[in-house]
Amino acid sequence: MSDADLRESSTPSDQMDLAEIREGTINVKVLSSGKKAIVLRRGQDIQVFGELCPHMGADLSDATYCASAGTLACKWHGYVFGVDDGVFRDNPNERLMTTLRGESRYFRPNATPRYRLRTIAFQIKGAVLYFGAQEQT
Repeated sequence: MSDADLRESSTPSDQMDLAEIREGTINVKVLSSGKKAIVLRRGQDIQVFGELCPHMGADLSDATYCASAGTLACKWHGYVFGVDDGVFRDNPNERLMTTLRGESRYFRPNATPRYRLRTIAFQIKGAVLYFGAQEQT
């Protein structure tokens, strides 16, 4: 698929000029599906995730992004995810819970949830980021 074909097959809501993507902040793009994409830029590296926290569905466009640590922390419960791979890193509430109660069949402080941010496929062609998997020819 040529660059011109890619531009024609993508709706304007499913693309974003690279110049619009600010570093050190959460960039939000509403896609043609109505869902939001969270776009994070660290230097030349760009990551794109879905807007929902995998823990309980909070909107991650309101999360706290720490570019220097490479983390995204959900504002609802503080769950922290790595922005390089979307993997769950920390639940600060567990530290509090360990002081309140001991391990039981319902609370295992050493068990790590398998939460992971949902990545959104994208391609960069020229000065434009295209959301979604694009067919290669």
